[in-house]
Amino acid sequence: MKKNFKLYGIIIFVVAVVILSISITNFQKQSTLLREEIFDKCKMIALELKHMREYLAETMATANMEHNETTRMFMPAMAGNEIGKKFYNETGYQLRQVSSKYRNPKNKPDSFEQIALTEFEKDKNLSEYKGVEKMGGQKVLRYLIPLYIEEACLKCHSAKETIPEIIQEDYPEDKATDYVFGDLRGAISVAVPIDRAEAEIKENLIHMTIVTTIGMVFLVTFVYIAMNITIKMSDKKKSN
Repeated sequence: MKKNFKLYGIIIFVVAVVILSISITNFQKQSTLLREEIFDKCKMIALELKHMREYLAETMATANMEHNETTRMFMPAMAGNEIGKKFYNETGYQLRQVSSKYRNPKNKPDSFEQIALTEFEKDKNLSEYKGVEKMGGQKVLRYLIPLYIEEACLKCHSAKETIPEIIQEDYPEDKATDYVFGDLRGAISVAVPIDRAEAEIKENLIHMTIVTTIGMVFLVTFVYIAMNITIKMSDKKKSN
């Protein structure tokens, strides 16, 4: 009887370890899939803003629009900043335009973004930079794509004395000048909190693990009791 009880305990322990291992593996797989899915979304968001900027710059250049108080909100950087604010208010995703040579101090890169910009500067073939870090106490996915100077950009980013007067007046400490075609202008940066999503995955897996473990304990207990009854009945027949 003691041997059977010991065997029963070993079986329960082994089952619990197996279920726990499967749950940890499942969490890691689901967490990886979640991150890949969010990175794909970040890429689509960043590309959409990039193409919007290009369209605005090309349209203003083609129409030969004058840069003044009326048209300033159509400037790519201005429009991008406003879209980023609205996007954050709706989704909680941070959408920024950053540059080491920033015009607006709000577009100054943080440490992660500066590393990305340095990497983009080193390697012109690098199309994205991503990672995971803590921001404001939250685990956040970071994703950036580079922005390069096109012909339409030069009206506002060439020699300082040639850029529109409204920009010179508004940004006396402007660093975003003296570019030539093909230079790295900066990057579009997306940051997405994932703590809540990973917590939900973990909570679901913990619930499933508990339910599965209880179910397996009941099953093993049933098998143990059934085996003991069968053994007792077999021993009783032999003794008769």
